[in-house]
Amino acid sequence: MLESLLDNEEFSLLMKMHVYECIDFLLQNNVNFSIMANLPLVNFNPPLPPEVSINFNMPVIMFSLGGYTFKSAVLSQEELSFEAGFGTQNFASLVTLPLGAIVQILVENSPVLINFSIHKARQDQTKKSMSIFMSNPNNRDLFGSK
Repeated sequence: MLESLLDNEEFSLLMKMHVYECIDFLLQNNVNFSIMANLPLVNFNPPLPPEVSINFNMPVIMFSLGGYTFKSAVLSQEELSFEAGFGTQNFASLVTLPLGAIVQILVENSPVLINFSIHKARQDQTKKSMSIFMSNPNNRDLFGSK
């Protein structure tokens, strides 16, 4: 029963809305906070050098949003992004992650929100359409691949 609730699409949407509202409140009130997120769903642009990312332990990663990182935060109804520095060289990268990938929000190292829902990443619609299109052998010939 619990697993079906946590995997329920409506419950996931509800949790994503709570994550959005909590982060929006913290940003609006200038409250520094940290997030724990599912590492495989986090995007770094540019990608982090191997000597930095090798130190990340799966399955979650923690980010502290304070100072410049806090000020650079951009929240949308789908994702959170912010600029951060990593490693001893303070390698700069834009971090972007879907709100559903956030499993915990902390203030002063105390959890203020825990998201137990199971986030399912949506496949990019263009890739999905192209995949369907290319699954027809006749269409593959149009692009010269067989």
